[in-house]
Amino acid sequence: MNVLIVGFGVAGKYYFEILKKNKKIKEIYIFEKNNLNKKRNINQIDFNIKLIKKLNITHAFISTPSNLHYKYSKILLNNSIHVLVEKPFVLNLLHAKKLISIAKNKKVKCWVAFQNRFNNAIQKLKSIVLKKKIGNIFLVDSALFWMRDKKYYSVSWRGKYNSDGGVLSNQAIHLIDALVYVFGEVKKFSSLLSYNKKKLEAEDLAIINFIHKNGILSSLKATTRADQNYRSSMDVLGDKGRALVKGVSLNTFHLIEQDKIVKDIKNSEEFTKSQGQIGAMGNGHEKIINEFL
Repeated sequence: MNVLIVGFGVAGKYYFEILKKNKKIKEIYIFEKNNLNKKRNINQIDFNIKLIKKLNITHAFISTPSNLHYKYSKILLNNSIHVLVEKPFVLNLLHAKKLISIAKNKKVKCWVAFQNRFNNAIQKLKSIVLKKKIGNIFLVDSALFWMRDKKYYSVSWRGKYNSDGGVLSNQAIHLIDALVYVFGEVKKFSSLLSYNKKKLEAEDLAIINFIHKNGILSSLKATTRADQNYRSSMDVLGDKGRALVKGVSLNTFHLIEQDKIVKDIKNSEEFTKSQGQIGAMGNGHEKIINEFL
């Protein structure tokens, strides 16, 4: 099996390290506009579809700036190559529908990397909700309080609507996905957005209230304006109890015992700082990649 990584920034390098360990893969090819020839064991190629097909590449990983996800995914899917896109999927709803349509017509996979679904804590929470261990859920309070400074946004494509999006499409997208994954599709929502134009063009603070199709109410508060990275969390209330998921990437599960919040070690994980921004990438990518391949 031969695979292609399109874009070799933070996420692309992370994919590369995981893919190197996979015994199913014969060759890993890299497309990156910058010259990587000085790096060892890097097969850098041009993005030429004839060459890609000649090299018998069957699976591709898109880890470019967000605004380029659609461009490269569309070309690869139209040529019957399976595609895994780093979040966010795309920045335009019509582009999302188009890629889904192509993937169905070509009968290939078009996946998005929402790795937090694989966290032990999220899997535990989903199990508790499905089995109604805390009764019928009526309220979910979720929050993401992170810091992204001027240096982070100094990279030309970050923080702009046409190339990156804001806190909702970039950082809080995992929290939104977790809300839908665990509590079901959304029927209606209302939102308030705020902007810090000294740092970025797009929103860096958002408050959203959701009504899920099953009647559950949830709220999301997200910002990258904090002075440090505090937490990402989902506090879940049922008519027979409470469950709490916390951690920088929704990676720790907590039980409520006699009015005390107790960490459930068995269903919690610790992520290292080497795993992307503040360790936020977590452990889930490897599980997604193995299933994708």
